[in-house]
Amino acid sequence: MEKTKVITSLAYKFIERFAVKGLGIIISIILARMLAPSDFGQVAILTFFIDISLVIVQGGLNTALVQNKHVTDIEYSTVFYLSLSVAIGLIIILFCSAPIIAGYYNDNGLVLPLRVYSVSLIFGAFNSVQIAKLQREMRFKELMICSLIVTVLSGITGIALAFLGYGIWALILYFLSSSVLNCIIMLVVCNWRPKAIFSKNRAKDLFSFGWKMLASAIICSLYSNIRSLIIGKVFSPSDLGFFNRGQQLPSVVSTTLDSSIQSVMLPVMSFEQDNLDKLSLVLRRSVTLGTYLVFPAMVGLAAVSTPLVTVLLTEKWLPCVVYMQIIAIAEMNVPISTSNLTVIKATGRSDIHLKLEVIRRSAMFIVLILSVVMFRSVLAITVGYLISAIIDVIIVAYPVKKIIGYGLVDELSDIWKTLVASIVMGLLVLYIGTIDINIYISLVFQITAGVLCYLLLSVVMHIEAFNYALSTFKGFIRK
Repeated sequence: MEKTKVITSLAYKFIERFAVKGLGIIISIILARMLAPSDFGQVAILTFFIDISLVIVQGGLNTALVQNKHVTDIEYSTVFYLSLSVAIGLIIILFCSAPIIAGYYNDNGLVLPLRVYSVSLIFGAFNSVQIAKLQREMRFKELMICSLIVTVLSGITGIALAFLGYGIWALILYFLSSSVLNCIIMLVVCNWRPKAIFSKNRAKDLFSFGWKMLASAIICSLYSNIRSLIIGKVFSPSDLGFFNRGQQLPSVVSTTLDSSIQSVMLPVMSFEQDNLDKLSLVLRRSVTLGTYLVFPAMVGLAAVSTPLVTVLLTEKWLPCVVYMQIIAIAEMNVPISTSNLTVIKATGRSDIHLKLEVIRRSAMFIVLILSVVMFRSVLAITVGYLISAIIDVIIVAYPVKKIIGYGLVDELSDIWKTLVASIVMGLLVLYIGTIDINIYISLVFQITAGVLCYLLLSVVMHIEAFNYALSTFKGFIRK
């Protein structure tokens, strides 16, 4: 695959993620200032059921479309009709079970919001095929344009409803309008329509890969959201709101930076799946570039979390600071874990992916249960999150070493300079925060000094990823 095309795709993906997630964070901040923590807690409970359902709707088939070397309208249409059928079935299930779910949480106000929210599954079925098609064709510029338009329009909807006092409905309709608009706008940009064709044989072929990805995704989604279920049941909606708010910003920043790389690297790795030497080089680039961006972002976020929350969300959200700090450090595992998992996907080893998912999530679940049973506090659950992240890196890297000969020790030797530079930068930012000056001036000074310090250390320590990031940026500008 042409280097120029990869560089351009990476650049567009970064622009999309930064712009879209940046706008999303701004919208989220505005909503957080207008709504109560309990509103976010209630929506977090509903999001668990929608996320699990959406994973089932996509069925791993969207990944199968990207990974497969030869895809035609037959495959696209087949996947669409399968996904749509599953979506309709799940909507019926959620509609009927909504009173039971609301009763479990002793909150009858969840019934109608869950039923309305579930409609987004239909649009998710359509959208998953559209995104897979654009990713296969490396059309990341179109994805960027769609995402920007959708974020702005859905954000205006949510903010307007929050301003009018709609509470939880402002959040529900914000997410729902995002799904609807994404589907409609991408219908125009992608220029793909399902045809009246369906192939049982192709469905079986795609599902032979996809079902393992589906099982992996369900396990992952269950684990990712189970904390919300536990906190929502054992503690109060406000506690859940504080935890989710503390988790949101680190997760958004880390996954935005990393997914920008992985969404481009999956088709690149899939293209090179038969050449293990090149695949190893691509993985090395993915790990070093991902950690170069994520490490300083997470360390810096942990260092400025208190003034950041005070300025952006107001003091009513300060209880989320300690969760934000711990989760930010935990999220440093993201570029390492996801890069290794992307290699496994690209080589078509969905069997290994499923086994890994079972092993790593089982270990993490054990840590979660112990933190709940032994300490029974939200803080203990958050510390367990950090411990699980460390375990995850070790487990995921093991099979990749056997497949392509590039393992955790090799990865650590490639990224240790980035880690050291990030820690030094973080200590400087913390020190500046102790100076007794206006909180707004202090925050700006901390961020500016942190960025400059990290860039200077990158040059002095000759960090390879800095040069690659710089050349990528220059290449995109020239093009």
